Amino acid sequence: MKKLVLIAVFLLGLSMMAMAQDTPAVELFGGYSFVDVDTATAFDAPDGYNLNLNGWNASVAINANRWAAFVAEFGGYYGSPSDVENVDVSIHSIMFGPRISLRKGMITPFFQGLFGYGRVNGEERNQNVFTENDFAMAFGGGLDINVSNMIAIRPVQLDYFTVKAGTTGDFSDNLRYSAGIVLKLGKR
Repeated sequence: MKKLVLIAVFLLGLSMMAMAQDTPAVELFGGYSFVDVDTATAFDAPDGYNLNLNGWNASVAINANRWAAFVAEFGGYYGSPSDVENVDVSIHSIMFGPRISLRKGMITPFFQGLFGYGRVNGEERNQNVFTENDFAMAFGGGLDINVSNMIAIRPVQLDYFTVKAGTTGDFSDNLRYSAGIVLKLGKR
């Protein structure tokens, strides 16, 4: 009976070690990003003024353990207002913060809070109209679907993304959607 208990404890210990090996040390993300800008707050624009930005989003997540990580995220978003000709707007962001992941087999939902720097740029006919460097933050989450031990697909990441910018000095209430590929490196 003692041998059977020892074998069961040994096998249970091996299975726990195998589960711990599922967590990558580093996760690299890169993909497409879309930002729906709150123009009324950011630019003191009238209702009906629409600004949608398309761009890219990249991040590096360093996993401390199975559920906690530190994230560094970089993004660039570009577009033109719907009713204004020859005006281009861009936002670049660099943010850092914690991420909580719930690793469940092939699916990994996560939640994060990021804080950092945002640069809002506006140009009219290739002349700089305004440039602002301000505080930026993003709160949200997403879902990674594991394709293999080294690759996952992120079909959705939704964030409340805000930059303290514009003529009002208030935070703009922007919705950000991102999707792309995750490369998982090393084992934790």
